[in-house]
Amino acid sequence: MPRSWRTSNNNPASRPSGGAGAHRSGAPWRPIRTLCARVGTARGRAGQSPVGDLASRLREADLINRAMNLAAMILMIFFPFVITLAALSPLRQGGAADIIIARMGLSHDAAMAVERLFTPRSGTVLTGWTVLGVLWLIIGGLSLAASVQSIYVRVFRLKPFGLRGLLAQVGWLCGLIFFLVATTSLGALLTGTVAGQVCYGLVATVILALFLWVGVRVLTIGRMSWRDSWPTALFTTIGLTGLGVVSRLAFSASIVANERSYGGIGVVFTILSWLIGFGVVLIGGVIVGTWYLDTELSVAGILRKFHIGRRTGRDQARKS
Repeated sequence: MPRSWRTSNNNPASRPSGGAGAHRSGAPWRPIRTLCARVGTARGRAGQSPVGDLASRLREADLINRAMNLAAMILMIFFPFVITLAALSPLRQGGAADIIIARMGLSHDAAMAVERLFTPRSGTVLTGWTVLGVLWLIIGGLSLAASVQSIYVRVFRLKPFGLRGLLAQVGWLCGLIFFLVATTSLGALLTGTVAGQVCYGLVATVILALFLWVGVRVLTIGRMSWRDSWPTALFTTIGLTGLGVVSRLAFSASIVANERSYGGIGVVFTILSWLIGFGVVLIGGVIVGTWYLDTELSVAGILRKFHIGRRTGRDQARKS
């Protein structure tokens, strides 16, 4: 079963030992040193509890720095992709803002601030095909697909895919476009009433889970089975749903306040903060999913242990 990535710099056998003579004299011992290092890591892992093992994996993943890099890439490259997609899609006017509002789950006031950010001063939104727009659509989409694929390769410890990896990125990008257009269109149709908002939330969550599940399978070119791909999709969906709740409670007020204080750039700062959280959830979901598979946990087993613990506690309370 693949495990989370490890940096090769922590392996003493992978470091150069000095001059050419020292390199030749130490070469026969390298396999033994590598084996000892791996055994030591496995023994350290074996002595940890499942929670301690998960905490160790998350620390080694360097979540914040990787999430910040991903957020910067999305802001500089993927946002033009979203704007171009909205201009080329049959969404209603202001579609780019609608995509972001739907993903962040913003309140009405915050949604209006985001719409003002993406509305040109002329008040009209340009639509249609341009060479630059198509170029941004390709570069922005494939850049995000390549970033997500690199996360899967590192966490699952897979070999590079070569040209087949590019084909998988194109397939994943087509699925992403369908997901964004479908969920945004459903949001425009169903969110007029409270019942419609609840229905939209449930449908969008199911579609998100299916997209992530298929996405893991596609970006790994089938090297991860459907069964092994499901935990990653599940935990990422849970994390993104929680991030949406936090966005509605915290980021909405922050967007409104920052727009009043700093104008449009304040809205951008808040969106960037949300993107960092998105990166943490995306990377963390893969790590937690892999940890779930490696520890061979099950939801039924966890609930059974919890029920037994509660029953034992009640019995001890009665005896005392």
